[in-house]
Amino acid sequence: MLGSISSRAVVAGVGGGTLVAAAVYLVGSVLVSPTSGEVLLVISLLGGLASGGGIAGRLAPLNGRFHGSLSGLGIAGVVIVVSRLGGSPAPASQVLVLAGIAIFVGGLTGWVSQPADRRQR
Repeated sequence: MLGSISSRAVVAGVGGGTLVAAAVYLVGSVLVSPTSGEVLLVISLLGGLASGGGIAGRLAPLNGRFHGSLSGLGIAGVVIVVSRLGGSPAPASQVLVLAGIAIFVGGLTGWVSQPADRRQR
């Protein structure tokens, strides 16, 4: 299974999803009041996970769901590193929930974005 991983698709998904999440957060912070930062953070993270999984699933030669899940985990890793560098002491339970959400959302959008002739049921 590891031999069939397209690193190009996963890296493109992580990079694209991270850029989308950052762009949504920056645009939202200008348009929305500063008191709703937590909601904006969740929306930008879900948008980044969905777009990253979609990019990875679309570029994957086969099994877009798996590539989308890997890109979701990569984006979750970026979020964890950035939050740790910012001084956020996130407990292990929150990190596990983030990883589970990342696997689900990335895998779902990776599966949906894959062309129908390559989609596995």
